[in-house]
Formats: sequence, C-alpha cells, structure tokens
Amino acid sequence: MSVERLCKVCGKRIVVYNTIQNKCRDCTIKNTKPIAQQGKHARLWKTFRDKVAIPYLDKKFGHVCSVSGCNESKNLDVDHIKSRGSNPGLRYDVKNLRYLCRPHHIERTGTVQWSQKS
Repeated sequence: MSVERLCKVCGKRIVVYNTIQNKCRDCTIKNTKPIAQQGKHARLWKTFRDKVAIPYLDKKFGHVCSVSGCNESKNLDVDHIKSRGSNPGLRYDVKNLRYLCRPHHIERTGTVQWSQKS
C-alpha cells in the first residue's frame, strides 16, 4: 500500500511504500557520501608501509630485493617473512618485513599484495 507524502528536504510530493521513507530520490542521492574504496585495515597498512616500513627497510637493507643473487631495485613489494594469517601479531613488526621484487613475490605467495610503485 502506498501513501503520498512531502519530501522533508525539498517539499516535493512523493509516493512512499514504507514508513521510514521521507525524502525524494533526488534529495537522497544529493545527500549521500561516496563509498570508500579501501577498508580500514588496508588504509592502515598502506600508511604503515609508506611511513614506517619503507624508510626502515631502505635504511637497514637498501632498496633492493632481499633474495640472494637478485639485484632488482624497481617494482619492489614489501613482503612479510612470516605470513600475516598465521602470525597476526607480527603484521606491523618491521623486523618481519623485507623487500621482494615482483617475480620473487609472485613465486613466494602466488599473488601480488600490497605492491609498492617505485
């Protein structure tokens, strides 16, 4: 059953089908916020990676892949030595991080996660 009401924002007549609907489509769309494209933990990791992990790794080991014999210094990813899933307490521990070039990272994990563009 539908009821005719006035939009509480602009005053335009609208047909509503439930009791909580009180704005017209135009006012609803105009007042919505954009959907965040990253989750909270992804943003937290990105900030940690850029402000803490990368400067630490650059100072301690240099900007080069950590696999012996590999001298790649571009397209490096920050990789967890002990995986995040089985060791959640080491997720933000800089001693558990290293640089891997893209091919070695894919070889180790099967996917590229949290890549860094250099």
